[in-house]
Amino acid sequence: MKKKWVQVVRQTEQAFWTIVFSAHRQVGERGNILPARFNSRQKIRRFLERTMTPCLASRVIGNLDLRRIHGQLAIPIGGGIGAPPIVKSQVLSEGPRCVTLAVWFQFDPSDRFFRVYQLRKRPDGRWIVFGRHPLDYPFNLPRDFRRRGPFAGCCTPCVGRRQRRKFCKKSW
Repeated sequence: MKKKWVQVVRQTEQAFWTIVFSAHRQVGERGNILPARFNSRQKIRRFLERTMTPCLASRVIGNLDLRRIHGQLAIPIGGGIGAPPIVKSQVLSEGPRCVTLAVWFQFDPSDRFFRVYQLRKRPDGRWIVFGRHPLDYPFNLPRDFRRRGPFAGCCTPCVGRRQRRKFCKKSW
């Protein structure tokens, strides 16, 4: 099962770079025009929500720094080398529907870092990322705290949304 979870993390990280690298047509120094596949925020959101929650998709869209050039959606000019390769992973907690996974990334031996991902199993059986956290994850706290955790969702608005979930038609 661990391989499947790591694959979900890899796909989630790769989704951002798929959007960035799809923009080929440069318009001066203003930006690169996105192709028809990603020519609206809704299309980008739909693409990202295959592997992550709507809240995380909104944060990724914000990180893209989208802009309009001649009425078309574009991203700023900039370089990137893509998603970092995964070197190691460790399951921190595991349940029937939720998993917490620490994943180490490394571009070269001097640049190693890790992130903590929280995965949730959807009703259709697929796993999605609902939390991505930096180094401030509480590793020194008791195991049951990690299960309930300070991260009941991917951010504070999601915590409130979970409480109102019975009124919302969208499911996690």
